[in-house]
Amino acid sequence: MSGAGEQLIRIELGFRSHEDPEAVADRIRESVANIVGRGALEDFRVRTVPLGEKPKGLRPAD
Repeated sequence: MSGAGEQLIRIELGFRSHEDPEAVADRIRESVANIVGRGALEDFRVRTVPLGEKPKGLRPAD
């Protein structure tokens, strides 16, 4: 795609892991920085969601 000019690219992904979330995030951040260049990495956010048992006492929304 030539001549498109500079663009901000966002990629979202999710995966299950038993590893330390901070350690995994650091490895992914380093990999992305190596691919695009440290100066080009504008934003990097990490969000974890526990996949254990659901809280008791809640009912499903209708």
